[in-house]
Amino acid sequence: MKTLVSALILSASFIGAAQAGELDYPPALNTQSTVTRAQVQQELAAARANGELVSGEEGYAAAPFAHAGDKSRAQVQKELAAARSQGLTDSGELDYPPVAG
Repeated sequence: MKTLVSALILSASFIGAAQAGELDYPPALNTQSTVTRAQVQQELAAARANGELVSGEEGYAAAPFAHAGDKSRAQVQKELAAARSQGLTDSGELDYPPVAG
């Protein structure tokens, strides 16, 4: 019985020591700002104007849309048909980039 009580006291002291070491985690960060509120608002307005704000649950950076290009819809459809006839659109998990079939 004396051994059991000693073991409990010893384990309680280890638990207390472990918790005491976690009181300073995470360490305090320097949160002193070097920009003014007006500068932050100006940067926010510029980011909104450029479409650089994240607006989704995933938190990914907003990707700009690709340039529309100078091809017509008919030209793109013709290129797609040619690629399909050459087997360049069929690919499996191990075929990246697609190879001629």
